[in-house]
This record gives sequence, structure tokens and C-alpha cells, in this order.
Amino acid sequence: MNREQQLTEALVSLADSFADDVDPVVLLDRLAANCAELTGAEAVGVMMAPLRGGLRTMAVTDDRAALLEFFQLQADEGPCVDCYRQGERVDALDLAGAGGGRWAVVGPLARAAGFGSAHALPLRVHQQTIGAVNLLVAQAGGLPEPELSLAQALADVTAVALVSWSPYPVRADDISSRVQAAIAAKATVEIAGGMIAEYGGLSVTQAQHVLRAYAVRSRERLTHVAHALVQRTLPPDTVLTTSS
Repeated sequence: MNREQQLTEALVSLADSFADDVDPVVLLDRLAANCAELTGAEAVGVMMAPLRGGLRTMAVTDDRAALLEFFQLQADEGPCVDCYRQGERVDALDLAGAGGGRWAVVGPLARAAGFGSAHALPLRVHQQTIGAVNLLVAQAGGLPEPELSLAQALADVTAVALVSWSPYPVRADDISSRVQAAIAAKATVEIAGGMIAEYGGLSVTQAQHVLRAYAVRSRERLTHVAHALVQRTLPPDTVLTTSS
């Protein structure tokens, strides 16, 4: 299996929160395993924050990662802790140098476990950080930027799947209803685009671009904007003026 196939399978497995054998623990285990396999990190750990604050280890790929996650929690320091608090990626490119000195307890333990560098990526949904993913690397220098971007994409997909997961089995009727809702939404957007095209003397393609641009600028969902146009609560000239 080539890398593209691996990545495709990983994304599908992380996004499929409707599968009968999937629960939050399975999704996080898959995230850790996929990050290790696809990025080249020697070990991966995943932490999440409960409602009362702090962090809790949710998944690890081996005992070394489990031990380091434990000490990060006990010492209240480390890449994952900083990443969660700051809501942004933390790179420790040389745990034997200044990069590891910022964590008096965890830095030496990471080096003793055989890691020369580490990255912590935020686990987030709609800009809200709910945890962190720790990538541990044997050599100093860390992972290349494309690998980190890939790991962040995997983390983002997993975070969305986690908040979308339900303990109740999905029914065939539920899936059919969502499909029909998507088709109905598309029809509404097309009608709204036609209204903009006619009102502004635009082509259908131009009108669709204007509609989407207005939704982005007003920070509204495209379907909400389309419904407002169709229901005559949003004047077409407002959309045309704001998007020009």
C-alpha cells in the first residue's frame, strides 16, 4: 500500500464515527497509530481535557510515550501541557539543548527515553482546544513541516469526529434524512444563486461566487444566506453590494 492509500484509509477510519465498532477510545487509538505510521514519529501520545480542567492521557503507541505523558501530567509541564494552554503547536527541536531545558522534569526524562525532539499539536474543534497530540522523535531537529501538517490534519479530523460521535447506533432513516437535507440545501442555494444572477445581471457561475463571498464575509453559513434570500428576508442588493 502506498502513502496516498494509507492516508486515505487513515482519514476515512478517523472520520467514520457512525461505524458500529467505533467509539471515542477507538478513534483516539487510531489517531495515535496513524500519526506514528504516517509521519515517522517513534512514539505518539494523545491527551484530552475533562470539564474540570487539566489533561488526561487518552492514547499512546508504546510504554515510553505512556511514561512521558504521565510525567507531563504529574509535573504540569511539557510540550502537550504548553500546547493545550497556548492552543498552538509547540516544537522542541533539541531536547538535549535549550529546547529541553524549558521543562526541568520532562526534558531529561524524554532524553533518557531515547527522544531527541518532540512536537505537540492542538486537538481542536472550531478553534477550541480540547487536547493535544504529542509526537516523539528519536533524532534532534524534529519532523519536516509536511509531516506536521499531515498530523495536524489527522488530529483535526479526529476532533470533529469525536464531537459528532453518538452512543446510539445510527439508523438507515437517519442517513437518508441527512442525504435528503443535503440535496434540499443544494437546491435552495441554486435558487438563491438564480435570484442573484437575475437581479445583478450575472452569469450563474458569477452569482454563485457572489453568494459564497457574502457568506464568508458575513460569517454566515451558505445555506442560511440562501434561505434568507429565498424567504425574502435578505435583499439581493445587500448581497451584491457587500460582496463587491
